[in-house]
Amino acid sequence: MLTPGLVTVTFRKFDRAKICAVAKKAGLPLLEWGGDIHVPPTDPDAARDAVRLSAEAGLAVDTYGSYYRCTDEEDPGPVVSTAVSLGAKNLRVWAGKTGSADSDAENRRTVADNLRRVCRLAARDGLTVSTEFHQWTLTDRYESAVRLVGEVGEENFRLYWQPNQFMDDDYNLSAIRAVAPYLSNVHVFTWSGHDKFPLADGERMWRQYLDVIREAPGDHGLFLEFVCDDTEEQLYRDAETLCEWLAKT
Repeated sequence: MLTPGLVTVTFRKFDRAKICAVAKKAGLPLLEWGGDIHVPPTDPDAARDAVRLSAEAGLAVDTYGSYYRCTDEEDPGPVVSTAVSLGAKNLRVWAGKTGSADSDAENRRTVADNLRRVCRLAARDGLTVSTEFHQWTLTDRYESAVRLVGEVGEENFRLYWQPNQFMDDDYNLSAIRAVAPYLSNVHVFTWSGHDKFPLADGERMWRQYLDVIREAPGDHGLFLEFVCDDTEEQLYRDAETLCEWLAKT
């Protein structure tokens, strides 16, 4: 099943109540609560408030979007505890702080070891752990991301995916095909380089991506993340576009 949702960092300027109101109005039933502004792992009251507001709006909390970077200096306990408090089923983390081309064997081992540690901790509460699919981390190239799955070797480890706005369409289609067996959720947007466009402008490629995602094992949240001009109105248009694509497929 493919379900549309919203990443709350799309609107860091909105408070938690506004986030829930916007997601409900947009017809996006899933939330990925962000750990930097809306639900910091150091603030249990924020998690309780997010749970209450989400429930009142009829929204499901799918993921806690943490900023745990899988370094030896970090304790994964607080982000796992926050994900559990939110009632999330998935914890998003980051695969280090260094891109794959600049990472030596020691850095890869460190990130993989810490991913293994957070996966085992999260498994106690039935959570999956998914890495952000992002530049300047070990998931900046799909080949490195797939390799990381084997290096971590935990059953509850998954990969997020999003198109790389600095790569061409052929690369991005190859990427989603390669990571599909390990896919959790998807961040949805239409960008080119640093420029953001209405989601509808990317219809040709997104329909191809969705064909692949639909065949991937499991259920997947399709989370709108950031929008052209950073406006509430554009989110509503993008949400309508995404829901139309899903209804036709």
